[in-house]
Amino acid sequence: MSITFSQGKLQADERKTILQAVQKQTKATALQAIRPVLSGFLEAEVTAKLGREKGAPRQISSTERPINWACACCGCADANQFTRDGQDLRSLETGWGHLEDLQVPMLECQQCQHDVICSFAILEKYQRFWLDLDQDVLFSSGLCQSLREISHGFRATLEGSVGLRTMNERINQIEPLVAQAHHEPITDVPTVVQLDGIWLTIQSQSDKEKPDRRKRRRKKRTGKRVVVLVALGFWNDGSGRREILDWEIAKSEEHTEWERLLNRLWERGVRPEQGLEMVVRDGSGGLGEALALVYGSTVLEQRCLFHKLRNVAEKARSELKGEEKREERKQLLEQASAIYQAESAAQARERLVHWAQHWRERAPQAVATLERDFEQTLVYYSLPSVTREWIRTTSLLERTNRQLRRKFRQAVTFGSRKGAEVAIYLQVQRLHAYWTDESWWETSHALYFDLGNLNP
Repeated sequence: MSITFSQGKLQADERKTILQAVQKQTKATALQAIRPVLSGFLEAEVTAKLGREKGAPRQISSTERPINWACACCGCADANQFTRDGQDLRSLETGWGHLEDLQVPMLECQQCQHDVICSFAILEKYQRFWLDLDQDVLFSSGLCQSLREISHGFRATLEGSVGLRTMNERINQIEPLVAQAHHEPITDVPTVVQLDGIWLTIQSQSDKEKPDRRKRRRKKRTGKRVVVLVALGFWNDGSGRREILDWEIAKSEEHTEWERLLNRLWERGVRPEQGLEMVVRDGSGGLGEALALVYGSTVLEQRCLFHKLRNVAEKARSELKGEEKREERKQLLEQASAIYQAESAAQARERLVHWAQHWRERAPQAVATLERDFEQTLVYYSLPSVTREWIRTTSLLERTNRQLRRKFRQAVTFGSRKGAEVAIYLQVQRLHAYWTDESWWETSHALYFDLGNLNP
């Protein structure tokens, strides 16, 4: 130990110097300890592949020992033809810091005397970053940190710069998991599905070029507004379970766009015969048309009360203008909201009649707005087994969309559709972890292994 302590109480500067020295030596010691551990695992895998310990003679046999490593020249995959050929010293960036001179075993093919391509389980060929950094970048991105913020954190750990493109590539490598999430079957179908859209901006690249600040020629990029159509399911089993079933990045909320998402849900198993009973939506005409085309009349269709009452409030503000009518507007909305506190649909209809008679003369447009499609706002009375607060509005999905907007505001605009899809997927996984009381740290780190299972 090269740290000198004084007899008295440590003062500010002295304490700082000692703590920094401890941190530096601890990091150096950790890196020294990690190197032989990693080398030992690599050597153990070579021993398992060859079927013989280091130093043991190669057994010449007519029976092949096929493995998933092959010669780079002749393509031989017979372990009996491979011998150890020293070690390659590699540099590796890890969560503990920059690791120098990692000893990576090498093999030689005895048929052609060329190198064997060794695809180690813990270290890929030409891999610069170890898996813990890939896991950490997914964790940080899921917490809505920007690429620049993540890069600054890596720079402090590795004591060297890491480009934004590198960070983006580490995040976008999980795109196969996104494709799987869009197509894997849904065997446990929710009782109710809420549907809504949220807008964001994605950049597109044109053939035109323009100089950047450093006078380099760059392709001109323009932002385009798109909508993310989201389907949130929840189950009537008393657990309060909810889950984002699927989403679709679309050009608009037209019925053709909604139909694409609904057809995919149908194909994945979200059907009435599998347990789906109700769909909750806003007043979007495109969504209503798509639901009619895909599901017909096989499921109950509930219009969101929040959107309905918001429309009533907008009409009331235009008809009952001025500060002097503020209390009147408040009474109108409170009485309109009380209609949906009725114990039954019949009682709600009676309350509507009385409310309309009271307000029709002073706010005819507000009354007409509430009366329009009023029956579609009472469908939740037909499903008494489900908590009414969950199915009367799309509020659960609205709260979910607020979490997605956190990422959209941080990103401002996405450079590609793939980047937007991956960002949404990470937020979906983080929300699922939160809703099930799981650790986002563990969930995000497990995504790396899920990706490996897709590409073994």
